[in-house]
Amino acid sequence: NASLAERSQRIKMAAEMGLVRSSRGRHWSRALGRRLLQREGITGCGCKNAALSTSSNVFEDLGVREIEDEAAEIGTRVRALQRLVPGGEELGLERLFEETADYIEALQGQVSAMRAMSCLLDGLEREKRMMGK
Repeated sequence: NASLAERSQRIKMAAEMGLVRSSRGRHWSRALGRRLLQREGITGCGCKNAALSTSSNVFEDLGVREIEDEAAEIGTRVRALQRLVPGGEELGLERLFEETADYIEALQGQVSAMRAMSCLLDGLEREKRMMGK
């Protein structure tokens, strides 16, 4: 016999888990899933906090493995980005993103300059051929 408050909490949890499961891949869905895991006492490594009790199927319903796999993939992508951006290995995440944006802009400028030079050289080559040289 669960109290009214306990039943209300279970209903809310079930509704939120339904949202998480029905909207996989959305940012808010993942954030809600993480919040539910934290509420249930599950740490980032998947360990359960002994101070909190929970039902056995909550972990399966929330897709703990899915969230852990996603976190691992994000870590892999951040490390790859750190290797691509010069000096990226020394940067925190926020600064890495700022530097990446600046680096992309610089590369776009470089590509534009190279295209312009290519067009100029191509035009000079055509002009040279037309003059018979």
